[in-house]
Amino acid sequence: MALDEPNDKDEKYTQGGYTILVDPQTRDVVDQSGGLTIDYVNEPHQKGYLLRLNNQGGGCGDGGGGCSGCG
Repeated sequence: MALDEPNDKDEKYTQGGYTILVDPQTRDVVDQSGGLTIDYVNEPHQKGYLLRLNNQGGGCGDGGGGCSGCG
């Protein structure tokens, strides 16, 4: 997955007023994972978009990488 210029093979998804383009290879990965969650985080230790495959978990200790301040 990368940020680049739109391509004719990209699929377009719009939700909540935002549009994203997904290339076929990335779409396959997202489909196999059960979807993708996109959040915007604005915290002292982390700021920006956070993309998480739904089968990757999201909490501390579960391998999902959802907590960068643990330990």
